[in-house]
Amino acid sequence: MIDSIPFIDFGGNGRILHFAHPNAYPPAGFRQFLEPLTENFHVYAIEHRPLWPGSRPEEMTGWRIIADDLIRFFDQMSWQQVIGVGHSLGAVATLYAAVSRPDLFSHLILIEPVMLPPAILQKFAENPEVGVFSKMVDGALKRRKRWASREVAFERFRRKSVFNRFSDEALWDYVNSATRDAGNGSFELVFPREWEARFYAMPPQTVWEAVKQLTQPTLAIRAAETDTVFPQAWQLWQELQPNATFVELPDCGHMLTLERPSQVAAIIQNYLNQAS
Repeated sequence: MIDSIPFIDFGGNGRILHFAHPNAYPPAGFRQFLEPLTENFHVYAIEHRPLWPGSRPEEMTGWRIIADDLIRFFDQMSWQQVIGVGHSLGAVATLYAAVSRPDLFSHLILIEPVMLPPAILQKFAENPEVGVFSKMVDGALKRRKRWASREVAFERFRRKSVFNRFSDEALWDYVNSATRDAGNGSFELVFPREWEARFYAMPPQTVWEAVKQLTQPTLAIRAAETDTVFPQAWQLWQELQPNATFVELPDCGHMLTLERPSQVAAIIQNYLNQAS
């Protein structure tokens, strides 16, 4: 366990807004999404445990450990009543932290949280070795982790469908944040693939119980072409949290904060303007 949790200060003025990043995407890569928010807020982003020196995937037995890290970080900074923004893994961690310590959050912005339908979670609990989760684990463990240069990495990523909607600028932000100089003339993956696989191997089972306990005003954002927030989950979320604001963004997928960064930032800004 490190003494002080690392973070990035994106700057800005106004109330504190904290961003919790997704699995396998370091926070520095979200510059285009977060910089517009610095016009009205002071924006920070924690570096999740997989980015800490010496962290081991085996220490994680559930996603709540990331929520506990968030709580520890907020206490480290002596924060309360923060605007909590989270994407995917970061959204679930923010949700869990807000339930455990409601004093820490004034508003929640939950973007594409990994809230799988109860039936899918039940099937996984009965047999975690089969189905899409097992394939995602295998895919993460086989992910390439070293390139001759960042230019080589960029060209390889540019050909992958998951990055189709990323602008070149957004993709370069990802490449620069997701790789580091390995010291031998090559560049290596910053976010360990074993950690990425660990999250896939244990999707959050108690997320729906947590949703029922939320008390903070919440903005829920879903991508129209998501492969994560299924229609039945989106509907259930609206039933369980009827006072929340629900927004669906067209022409984008799960990584909408990198595919449509300015649009997502504008949605958040408009919501918070109205909330204030």
